[in-house]
Amino acid sequence: MPPLPRCPPPQPDNGVLGFLAGPLEVALNGIEGALEAAGVPYAYGFAIIALTCGVKALTWPLSQKQVESTIALQVLQPKIKELQAKYGGNQEQLQLETAKLYREAEVNPLAGCLPTLVTLPVWIGLYRALTNAADEGLLADGFFWLPTLSGPVSIADREGGSGLSWLFPFVDGAPPIGWDDARAYLLLPVLLIVSQYASQKIISPQQSDDPSQKQAQAILQFLPLMLGWFSLNVPSGLTLYWLVNNALTTAQQVVLRTTLKPKIEAELNAKVQAIENKTKPVVLSEAERLLKEERKGGSGKGKEMGARKKKGDKFKARKEAQKAKKEAAQENGSRRKAEPAQAEAAPVEAEVVAEDQ
Repeated sequence: MPPLPRCPPPQPDNGVLGFLAGPLEVALNGIEGALEAAGVPYAYGFAIIALTCGVKALTWPLSQKQVESTIALQVLQPKIKELQAKYGGNQEQLQLETAKLYREAEVNPLAGCLPTLVTLPVWIGLYRALTNAADEGLLADGFFWLPTLSGPVSIADREGGSGLSWLFPFVDGAPPIGWDDARAYLLLPVLLIVSQYASQKIISPQQSDDPSQKQAQAILQFLPLMLGWFSLNVPSGLTLYWLVNNALTTAQQVVLRTTLKPKIEAELNAKVQAIENKTKPVVLSEAERLLKEERKGGSGKGKEMGARKKKGDKFKARKEAQKAKKEAAQENGSRRKAEPAQAEAAPVEAEVVAEDQ
């Protein structure tokens, strides 16, 4: 009887993201092989770090778009609050004015969503690639203080509902794997929780008085604890990936905000000022108003104002002529009075001169 053909090993089910998980797993194995050939210790751990850094570098432009959108919305927030205070009782008008503000400021409030939607499948695919590596026993190497990157729990144990069987219940006052290994594996989740809290503190927006914002911020306070809980139920290689990705994301956000925020704030403030100047009513002086009305040409009111001005000029000229005539008459009268007085004074002067002789 001829031997039966050997069945190929079962292929991992990567779901709809299999087209991403497969190439990422190949890249991970390739990096690990290159590092191991170069004699680098803890090759698989450093391969995880290198692949995470590479994916983060490839998604940098998308992250930049997301940060630009976030900064733009923060700059426009005071103006939006003014609109809310002005049109709070008319939601339809408020939406129209808000949309008009976004349009005139050339800001798309949904621009930050698209980069997130694009990068999310990439990171899920990387997660699936690491999960497949753990299932295939490729994470058997240790990493510094970690006994193995596949411990303390396998994916099969986690899916079977016994993800914490390595920690509970205690046997003779100690975890099933012993205190030494338990402390080694617990250190990575603790670092993940601390880094996540630090990340939220650094990159989260300032406290807002908006009730919805306060509720969202309160929910986010529990996110680090949730990640810490998940990391207790997966191989430590995945926890290492989460920790490195979290640190890279925080550093990326800090660099982008530091470099982009001054420029975006200056541009948007100039646009907002231009919008305010355009909507502000123009107050003209009386002379400017008259000049503007005269330039209209063909306007009855403009002609009337021009006629009034001409009439006023004629009246002013007549007044000046009368004043000049009056001054001339007064000057002539003064001369006539002075001539008799001079005639009477002449004989007296002559007598005085004779006596002196």
